[in-house]
Amino acid sequence: MTFYFKPFMVLTAILLFASSTTIAQKRKVAKKQTRTATSNELIKNGIILQSRGFKIAEAYLVFDDENLVPEGNKVAVQQNVNMLLIIDSGWTENNGRVYPGSKQVLKLNTGAEILTQEELFAAFDETGVSADDARYITLNTSIPELKDKKKHVVVNFRLWDKKGSSEITGHYKLYVK
Repeated sequence: MTFYFKPFMVLTAILLFASSTTIAQKRKVAKKQTRTATSNELIKNGIILQSRGFKIAEAYLVFDDENLVPEGNKVAVQQNVNMLLIIDSGWTENNGRVYPGSKQVLKLNTGAEILTQEELFAAFDETGVSADDARYITLNTSIPELKDKKKHVVVNFRLWDKKGSSEITGHYKLYVK
């Protein structure tokens, strides 16, 4: 009786190993594709993003004084953090003007939403911004007061072209000092 169960258990283990290897390979490929949206991009601070239509030159985090957020993304509560996106191309121009849209949602690592920043460029809906200025997009946020400072915050962001189909989505993590 033991003889009949061993081959079944070995076959099950082989099938489980094969399917987990395939899933791991798919995740590895997906992660690589996400990080290499363009061949010359420079993405820092653990920013994970996907771009459709935009060609991104750089993305990184800075404080208001323009100093880089250090590795590990440790920041003080209520300290402003700015994500800079340098975009080479992808905007739909209308008389030299472009119309950006953006949104950010901050969540605890538990998934609980703590802050939503709707339409950060609403003030430019009528006039747009110059195409030259839109090359340098800044999305700022800060961590509100938290009861449990051991939890990290995930900043989910979306930037889009209101007159075209280009879009950037992504996220990064901030940790409380």
